[in-house]
Amino acid sequence: MLQKGIFKEAGLLTKILHLFFAIIFFTLFALAAWQLFTDKDTTNTQTLKLLQLFQSLGMFIIPPFVLAYLWSEKPFSYLKLNTSVHLWDVFMVILIMILAIPAINLLSAVNQQLVLPDFLHSFEEWMKSTEAETAITTQKFVQVKGIGALAFNIFLMAIIPALGEELFFRGTVQKIFTEWKKAIPAIWITAVIFSIIHFQFYGFVPRMLLGAYFGYLLFWSGNLWLPIIAHFINNALAVLFYYLKFNGYKVIDIDTIGTGNTIWLGILSLIVTLGSIIMLRKSFLNRNK
Repeated sequence: MLQKGIFKEAGLLTKILHLFFAIIFFTLFALAAWQLFTDKDTTNTQTLKLLQLFQSLGMFIIPPFVLAYLWSEKPFSYLKLNTSVHLWDVFMVILIMILAIPAINLLSAVNQQLVLPDFLHSFEEWMKSTEAETAITTQKFVQVKGIGALAFNIFLMAIIPALGEELFFRGTVQKIFTEWKKAIPAIWITAVIFSIIHFQFYGFVPRMLLGAYFGYLLFWSGNLWLPIIAHFINNALAVLFYYLKFNGYKVIDIDTIGTGNTIWLGILSLIVTLGSIIMLRKSFLNRNK
């Protein structure tokens, strides 16, 4: 068995190669496991959900733990998972994600007005078709009935992505770039990669800003649980509202609030969200004095 921290002196390029090979190996392993335990009928929504679960485990959750074990004698400390969180911080993180919904929608609407240059027309068309296919799959995933199905959707589309993507992007990728550059460039480099990986051009800007916010949360608090919680709330709210809407409950359209006739709410949300983030940052700074 390999010793903990055996590659703790590895440089940037070596760690990137480790990350690359870990993703490939464990993703292939996860896909092989999926092939064994499912009927492989990709027209079946439940099969696709299991595929997403196995892919997330192989790509985002397993590699960070394995690499942290190889890169540090204290893997949980390396990933910033070993400290408790303050209830005030948790409250503020949840509140900010709720307050930010109209602002995120406004930024998405602005992003959708962006047009790529003519020489990238083919790429833009490909991105549009990819996003349309993703939207169709997502609609199939969220259109469920029953509390059990809702709970599984929250597990699959909120808990797993929040844990996996934060372990991968903030806990691992941002950490690598922080060791190479300073923390602030690392936050933004990781946020750009985080948004690119989702292959959704028309949601690129708000997702990049969300990624940067998650990165700053880790930087200010030194605790990965806060960006995990923020990420979870962002995803869980969407899953819950889609569930309620599909099951006939009269709820606001979570995707359009802050745009169109309610653009004023999007602007107000943007101001309040920024103010709340500044307040949260000050609380971190005061605590660390």
